Amino acid sequence: MPPFDRLDRQILSELQDSNLKTAQELADRVPLSASAIQRRIRHYRDSGVIIADVSVLNPKVAGGQFSVVLMIQLAQQASQAVAEFRAFLDRATQVQVILDVAGPYELMCIAMFDSLDSLNLFVDEQVAAHPSVIRYETIFVRRRSKFGVRVPL
Repeated sequence: MPPFDRLDRQILSELQDSNLKTAQELADRVPLSASAIQRRIRHYRDSGVIIADVSVLNPKVAGGQFSVVLMIQLAQQASQAVAEFRAFLDRATQVQVILDVAGPYELMCIAMFDSLDSLNLFVDEQVAAHPSVIRYETIFVRRRSKFGVRVPL
């Protein structure tokens, strides 16, 4: 879909603030009719510009949750085992973010756990035991100052 025109950027920016805004609320802020905005939004979804409509929960509602950053060094980067490991991380409900990074580690993950025991079980049995993993490092997150998925337009 890109490049976006000025109206696309306005609509998408508004939707990133809250995707619960009605077409009429958007039309009050963007110089288009509500029906034209609805057509654009439908096109964004159909074309893959908008890939999900989700609710972002406050992690405090789950009680004793804490976040960690896992830095993972892999033995090989192109093997089937590595692809399977990435797929495992993608399926793990604790893992929120998976990033391929450059430097001494190949993967960086952000994950949430409800206890130190659940973290240890995950890293010992799933991360450290995986044949593609040479080394990992766990960094505890002290505080979330900003955490989001907003794309600059």
